[in-house]
Order: sequence, then structure tokens, then C-alpha cells
Amino acid sequence: MAPAARLAEEIGVSPPTAKAWLDSLKKERVYVGVQAILNPIRLGLQVYDFLVETGSHDDLVRIEQFCEEHPYTLYRARVYGGSTHGLLLQFRQPPETQKHLERAFKKLKEHGLVERVRELPTLLPGYCSTYTHPKPEAWDSERLTWNFDWDRWWNTPPSHVRFNGETVYDKPQDVIDIDGLDAKILEEITMDARRKNTEIMDKIGLDKNERGVPQMFSKRLKRLQEIIETYTVFINWTHFDVYSTSMIIAKAPPEVTQRLIAKLGEGDFPFASSIREISTGFVWSARMPSAHMSEMITLVWKICESFELLTIDYKYSQRYGLWAETFDEATRSWRADEDFTLNKPLKHIGID
Repeated sequence: MAPAARLAEEIGVSPPTAKAWLDSLKKERVYVGVQAILNPIRLGLQVYDFLVETGSHDDLVRIEQFCEEHPYTLYRARVYGGSTHGLLLQFRQPPETQKHLERAFKKLKEHGLVERVRELPTLLPGYCSTYTHPKPEAWDSERLTWNFDWDRWWNTPPSHVRFNGETVYDKPQDVIDIDGLDAKILEEITMDARRKNTEIMDKIGLDKNERGVPQMFSKRLKRLQEIIETYTVFINWTHFDVYSTSMIIAKAPPEVTQRLIAKLGEGDFPFASSIREISTGFVWSARMPSAHMSEMITLVWKICESFELLTIDYKYSQRYGLWAETFDEATRSWRADEDFTLNKPLKHIGID
């Protein structure tokens, strides 16, 4: 998100060189965009995650079509492994629409599209979850390999381990009051945030030449920073010998789960991953090359009682921005009516 001059300063090159590199990387699709990641709690929304199992490829495609039409879909990806075939789904929605989502899953089961639904804990950091981000300094550009010693990493005690019963999510966050224009701005920056203000103004129908409009827009965007947690750069990791992502659902003692979460939270794990605690252990997803994937599975085998190994197919994944039409300008709240959040997406795939 920084200007080219700032990026140039960080890496020790001239601003024109940094700009040329950025343009080249984008043209070659080494990176494919920057999206704003919102704090759903500040918007009065909640994130819900599900592992949905289905019986056939045709059923899977219909569920994907349901997600395309559902107004609060945040993410979907195909998942395979053993006897499990289906989708990892994430919804960002008002809590009062949860009952409609549960009814939708029930309908999908009744029509034979879904065999089983497993709800997973949210990946918000406050709920015993941790993200790790890729560390480019661990990439050896001459040997084209990643340098990481798994045994040394695991055997080094973490600086802090959460104890049983410790309160994790104890900081209430106020909901930020927004209006319809704010919702339109949020929709645009969750799709592509690395654009000039004038481009976004054109997209949402503001006249950038009208007196006071650019200043008003800048103030709005600055205020909405309270809702933005971070920005994510979407990188094509095949350029770094990374082609797939594994998801491990493990049964493990609480002390093992807490140690692993603590280790991943220290910031020295070099691959993109996420971990969430469940009642029987943990769910750990990581994107890394096959050699290190083998090391990850070996570690899990050593420290866990049992585990289920799945593959997340990112070629057929989709992340969704916030949809401005979900915000009701008249009531200044998120739409939660049954027709909008249940009937319409079901009818889209032929279910009444």
C-alpha cells in the first residue's frame, strides 16, 4: 500500500526502479492485487467457518453457485482428502442471519447436495487462532529453496503458552456507525485497495471534479481505517515453488495444541498458515512446498494422537469483498431478511 518512493527506500533502490519492478510483477501476475481486510466486529458482523462435505462434483459446483449468490459469502475453496470431498466456506454476516444459514444447510442436505457440515472456530486472532505470513528472507533465490529447520523450531520452547481457562477475547470493540456511501467505499477497497482515490470515486459514482468531493472522500477513507485490520497482497506462490495448501484436523492434548499456537504466534515460521483450536485439538492449514509439507506432516504425526489430512485447492478458491447492497440505507443496518439471505440464494440453484 505504500508509495513506490517508500518501497524504494525500504529496499535501497531508486523510486523509478521500484515502480518499474512493481509494474513488472503485476504484469507477470506475481502479485494479483491488494485487498483491505476488515474487522467484522467493528461493523457489527460475525465470521462463521464451515467444512461442507458433498457427494459429487456436480453437487459441489451447485454449492459454489449458492455461495456466489449468498450476500455474505467471504471465502470458499475446494477441499479433498481420504473420504472427504467438499468445500471450506466462510461467511461474514450479521448474527441474526445465522439461523437462515443453518436452514440453508438443512435444505442442501434434504436435496442431497450436502452430506455433512462441520462448523470450525473462527480465525479471528482473539479466539485462540493465529495467522502466520510468508517470510521472504527464508527464500534462497540462488538455490530456489526455503531454509527452515523444523526440529530446531519445534524443540525451542515458546516464550509464552496460554494456560487453560485464560481469558483470550476480553476486549470489547465498539461498532462503528456507517452509512450507504461508507458501505460502497468498503466494497471497493475489499476488492482492490491499491487504487487512486479518483479511481474509487469514479467507481462509486462520485464526481471527483465537484468542489469539496475529493476532501470529503479522503476524510471518509481516513475514518474507515478504524475498520481495516490490515491489507493483504495476493501473491502467485507458484513463483516460489509453492503449489498447494494442506489442512490438518488433529486430535491432540491441550498442552500440544497450546504450544503449537504459541510457536506459530512468535513470528518466525516462514510460511503462510493459520491455526485454530478445537475441543479435540487443532485445525492447521499451511501453504508450502512439498518437501516442507512432508516435514509438517511428520511433526504432526509425532506430537498428535491422530489426524486427518486434507488438501485445499486454491485454483478453485474465491475470496469475496464486502457487498454494499447488503447495507440498508433506510435502517442504517445490515440486511437480515429471510428472502435476501435464504430464499434468493437457494432459488439461484433451483431449491424453493
